[in-house]
Amino acid sequence: MRSTRVLVTRLAIDDADVAIRYGELFVVVREGETSPGPNDWELSVQGSAVHWLGRGRHQLYIEGADGSVLRGVAVVRFTDGSRHLLRGDGDLAGWEDQPV
Repeated sequence: MRSTRVLVTRLAIDDADVAIRYGELFVVVREGETSPGPNDWELSVQGSAVHWLGRGRHQLYIEGADGSVLRGVAVVRFTDGSRHLLRGDGDLAGWEDQPV
C-alpha cells in the first residue's frame, strides 16, 4: 500500500469555488492496484472564508500544486463552516499513479 499527499491550490464544491487557506488530498493506492478505491481518498481543507456544507454527497473539483486536476464525489465527515473533511465516495477521476 502506498499513500500520497497532494497540496490543493484550488477547490470547487458542487461547482462553487471555495476560498481555501490550506488543503490536502490524501490518496491510498493498495498493493497491486494503479488507482485508489472508491473511499481510499480524503480531502482536508482549511477555508479562508466561511463556506457552509450540508451533510451528504458533494461533487469536488480539485487542482493540485503539482498541476493535477482531479474530480470525484465525496461525503462530509466533518465541517464547521471553515474546516472541512470529506471522504471519497466514488472514483477519483484524473488520478495518475506515480511509480515509486
